[in-house]
Amino acid sequence: MTGITDLFGNLFSGNAADRRLPSRLPSGNRIRVKPSHSGATYKRGDSIGSSYEVLGVLGLGGFSVVYLTYSAENKSFYALKTLRDQYLEDEETRDQFRKEAKVWVDLDRHPHLVRAFFIDELAGRLYIGMEYIEPDDNGVNTLDGWLSQSPPDLTQSLRWSIQFCLGMEHARARGIRCHRDVKPANIMITRDKQVKITDFGFAEVIDSTRARVATNPTMLRKRLQTKRTGFGTPTYMPPEQFQNAARCDERSDIYSFGVVLYQMASRGRLPYETTLRMKDVKNDAAAIWREMHRLHTEAGIVPLSSPLFPVIQRCMRKEPSARYQTFSELRNDLDILLRKKAGVSVSPQDVQTLEAWELYNKAFSLSSLGHLEEAVAQYTKVLELQPDNTDALNNKGVCLRKLGRAEEALVCYDRAVEVDKRNASAWSNKGNCLYALGRFPEALTALTRAIAEDAKNESAWLNMGLVEERLGKPHDAAESYRRFLALHPVQYAAHVPFATKRLVELDRS
Repeated sequence: MTGITDLFGNLFSGNAADRRLPSRLPSGNRIRVKPSHSGATYKRGDSIGSSYEVLGVLGLGGFSVVYLTYSAENKSFYALKTLRDQYLEDEETRDQFRKEAKVWVDLDRHPHLVRAFFIDELAGRLYIGMEYIEPDDNGVNTLDGWLSQSPPDLTQSLRWSIQFCLGMEHARARGIRCHRDVKPANIMITRDKQVKITDFGFAEVIDSTRARVATNPTMLRKRLQTKRTGFGTPTYMPPEQFQNAARCDERSDIYSFGVVLYQMASRGRLPYETTLRMKDVKNDAAAIWREMHRLHTEAGIVPLSSPLFPVIQRCMRKEPSARYQTFSELRNDLDILLRKKAGVSVSPQDVQTLEAWELYNKAFSLSSLGHLEEAVAQYTKVLELQPDNTDALNNKGVCLRKLGRAEEALVCYDRAVEVDKRNASAWSNKGNCLYALGRFPEALTALTRAIAEDAKNESAWLNMGLVEERLGKPHDAAESYRRFLALHPVQYAAHVPFATKRLVELDRS
C-alpha cells in the first residue's frame, strides 16, 4: 500500500478555460493556410483534443508550429501554438516554451497586441490559444504582406507606427524588457487596418548562456543550420543584438522598428541588404550573419526623401544612447508628423479592466503553467465578481490542494457543491481533499456522490478504490479499479499501471 497517499494527491478534476472569442466568423474563402506541413503533427481534418478541428498550418518556426483550428462548441477560430514533435523531450526547449506562454498570459488584453486567450494542455502537450487575425480579401494580414502587395502611404504608415508604439508601451509596462524580433512579419494588420503585435516568443526568455552562442561561430553555424537561432532576424537586428541578445532592451527594439519604418518609407526596401549571394557562400548562413553584423555595425543608411527619414535616422543610431530611449518618446515625434500631414492624432485607447471570463482564463492558464499562487489570486478576483461561479470555486480548490492548503481547498469545494449539488468534479475533488485530511468515511461519501452524478468520472473511480482500501474494503476497491480501467482513462494514463497492479493483487487475495 506504499505510495497511495502520494498517488492520490495527484488526481484532480478541474474545469477548462472559458474560451470566449468574438462571434463574427471569417468567410471560408479568406482562410488561407497550408492544409498540411511536413514538420507538423496535425493536418487539415484532424482534431486536437476533443474541441478543435484543424483547418491547416498557419506557420512553422524553429521550435514551434501554429495551427488554425475551429471550435464548433463556441463557433470560434483559434491559432493554437505548440512545440514541434522533436522538441517535446527537450527539457530546455519545453521550459522556454512555458516561459513564452507565461509572457503571453501576463500581457492581458490590449488593442494592439495579438491576444492569448488561454494556455491549456491538450492531447499531452501545452498549447497557447491565440487570437486569429483574419486576412483581408487579398489574403493579407501582416505588414510584410502589405509591403509586398500595397505599400502604405505616409499617413497610413504613421497611424500604424503610432499603434505599434502604443502596443510596445503596454508590453513594456507589463514587464517585457525587449521583444527581440520586431519585423513586418510580426506586425499583424487586421481587416479594419489596426496593428496587432505578435510573437513575443523570445521576450524575457533568452539567458546569457544562450545569447553567448551568437559569438561562437561553430555553435552559431550549427544553430543557424538547424533554424534554432533564437536571436532575432539579422536584417532587423541592432549591432548589440549580434553580440549578446540577453543585453538588449527597449532601445534595441526601437532600432529594429527603425528598419521597419525605413521599409514603409521606401516601399519595402531594406536599409541594408547583403552583397553576398548564396551560391558564393555555398548556403553558409553564418557568412550571411557576419555580413549583416558588419553592415548594421559600420554602414550608413541610404537617405530617403521622406518626412520619416529624420525619425528613422534617430531610431537606427549605432549607439543605443543616441536613439530614442522609449517608444513613448518615439510616438510623440510620429504623432507630430501625423498632425502636420493629416491634421489628426492617434489617441491611446483605454485598456478596460478584464471581465470575469477573462480573469478565469488567466487563472486557468497560470494553473496550467504551474504558477499556482498567481492562479489562486486570479480565481479570487473572479469570485469577487461572481461569488457563485462553481468552476472558479472548484479550480481554486484544486490549486490550493496542490499547494498543500487542504483545509482552504475544502472550503472551496463545499461552496461549489452548495451552489451546484450535481457538480461531479467538485464532489470528486472534495473526496480527494477529505482523503488527504485522513477523513476516509467522509471521502467515501463525497466520491460516491461524484460517481452518482457522473458514472464516467475516471478520477472518482480510482480515488474510490484508494479510499476503499484504506477502509478495509478490498472487494469494493477491486471493483472500483476495474471500473476505472474500463473507462480507458487517457487523461490518467500514468495511473493505469498502479490500478492494474492493485487489481491483480486484490483479486489474488
